[in-house]
Amino acid sequence: MTNEQQEEQWRQDGIRWGIIAGGIVVVLFASVYFFQRELVLSRGLWLSTYAVYIFAMWKSQSKVESEELKSYIQPGFMVFVVANALFYFYYHLLFAVFDPELVKLQGELMAAQGYDPKDAVMPTAGGSFFAYAQSLIPGFLLATAIGFILSRRR
Repeated sequence: MTNEQQEEQWRQDGIRWGIIAGGIVVVLFASVYFFQRELVLSRGLWLSTYAVYIFAMWKSQSKVESEELKSYIQPGFMVFVVANALFYFYYHLLFAVFDPELVKLQGELMAAQGYDPKDAVMPTAGGSFFAYAQSLIPGFLLATAIGFILSRRR
């Protein structure tokens, strides 16, 4: 396989698994929202999405046939970029368009835990994008860790 073919393959795998993972996470959050909407604010639910991301990243990275760590990182990070873009788009729509009352609920839950309820703010498009951009840092670290593990197994 030529370098161009390998590059195209990892992009396709990354996008495909990213769409799958992002779709699963959006369906998960939508299901939880309709079941018990305050759980959408749960840190545990947010952290559980990493299990979906790790699985999808592993699947895309396990097809790599290279000696270079970079070749392993690229498809996994692509998965995270696409999946989290889908999630943050949903997140923004949920809080800013479909149910702005979630911000009020978040403020009430924060006050019950001793935090300042004024810290619960309506997400803006810029704020959601900034949160997405910040999320890419742990996504890259995760892709690197999985890539390192898989590259050592060959």
